[in-house]
Amino acid sequence: RIKRLIDLVGALVLLVVFAVPSIVVGILVLIDVGTPITFWQRRPGLFGRPFRLFKFRTMRDARDAEGNLAPDSRRLSSIGRFLRRTRLDELPQIYHILIGDMSFVGPRPLLPVDQPAAFSARLLVRPGLTGWAQVQGGRAISAVDKAALDVWYVLNASLLLDIEIVLRTIP
Repeated sequence: RIKRLIDLVGALVLLVVFAVPSIVVGILVLIDVGTPITFWQRRPGLFGRPFRLFKFRTMRDARDAEGNLAPDSRRLSSIGRFLRRTRLDELPQIYHILIGDMSFVGPRPLLPVDQPAAFSARLLVRPGLTGWAQVQGGRAISAVDKAALDVWYVLNASLLLDIEIVLRTIP
């Protein structure tokens, strides 16, 4: 209950703090990528219940003007690359924290196809904006190692660990 209260208050504060940057990012996405400025994907949340995860768009349409499928490398915009590198594309997820679909700290929500059955314990807590696997290596470690780190987090979760993860996420 304390963690949920912290998430709620923190999300309210961050919605105010990031209101103007979110508007600026939205305008940049609109200019560079077009509409819609956000996209969503269905992800498994707490206890595997699905929710729609929103992000700012970083890629142009999947098909070119002739209807041919474009490779991701050509679809990713220059602003999109910046948004991904700085994680600003994830600002809409503050809304998910506010409504209780996510927490600030927990296993990152995966696509259903990427959710390994052997690591279903990671679904026993709310997915997070950041997590133990992210501060232990993020994109540099394998999916299996991330899943194992997520399960370790579930088994060892505490307010102190969450504070450590948040402090290690900031840089």
